[in-house]
Amino acid sequence: MENFQMLTDKILRNGITKNSCIISLGGGVVNNICGFLASALYRGVPMIHITTTCMGMLDAAIDFKQAVNHCCGKNLLGAYYPASQIIIDPTVLVTQSERAVRNGIAEAIKHGLCHSPDLLNFILEGAHDVKNPEYLENLIKMTVALKAPTLTHYDESNFNEMCPQYGHSVGHACEFLGFKGSGVALLHGEAVAIGCCVSAEISRIMGLCDDACVEAHYDAFARSGLPTIVPEDQADEDVLYQMVYDKHYEKKSATMGLCTSVGVMHQKDGNFAFEIDDAIILEAIRINKARAHADMTDNN
Repeated sequence: MENFQMLTDKILRNGITKNSCIISLGGGVVNNICGFLASALYRGVPMIHITTTCMGMLDAAIDFKQAVNHCCGKNLLGAYYPASQIIIDPTVLVTQSERAVRNGIAEAIKHGLCHSPDLLNFILEGAHDVKNPEYLENLIKMTVALKAPTLTHYDESNFNEMCPQYGHSVGHACEFLGFKGSGVALLHGEAVAIGCCVSAEISRIMGLCDDACVEAHYDAFARSGLPTIVPEDQADEDVLYQMVYDKHYEKKSATMGLCTSVGVMHQKDGNFAFEIDDAIILEAIRINKARAHADMTDNN
């Protein structure tokens, strides 16, 4: 918020009009703060995203959600505000670290798991060479083609909210705890990868999916060089508590979408959002963490 305040002060003192345009040049964080600025100044001015990271190209810049963090949690202040134009050039990603590229790909894997087995297969086929420009261009095109309708038809079904937000309830909690210094520091996509795996565990506990679906989650993220386990130094109860600040937390319960199989989200009478008991979330986190201990035992 300090940066947001500083930027609004500078912009207003320099002078703008309703026809001024905010241009964001950078990754997801820059795209988000500029989006919030554009939505707030004069109640909305034009905005252009020139996004330079994989996370920006696959998620932040193309989304309507513009937000900044608050001391209580992730993305608590913001607005729904689409960019006037979005400029994407995948060739700039070859200058990024491999970790940064994989961080963005996590959002594409998420869409594959809850939306498109074809996308997931394509991602995994190229997971060994994630900085290949042709691979990245096709991956971005395929992901945007899936994500765009969830934005333009947002009000038609809560699938259009639960799918893009899959894995984010737990993921945002883990990301924020790391950011606050009480756990391992995670990039957004890394936290979402963990959140998706925990969500799969929740679905299995509730009898909504089988073992194959859960293993597909772990396999997809692991093969893509992403973490799958809640950091050991993040207490289960701390993760659960932080989920209170998730925007889908309702009636004293976390609300989330869940997968029944790869590419298919659970629904009941057209509803894709389900309240999850705290006990189930804690059990899922414990099962998730236990995998790390099992892996260490197997390696020994």
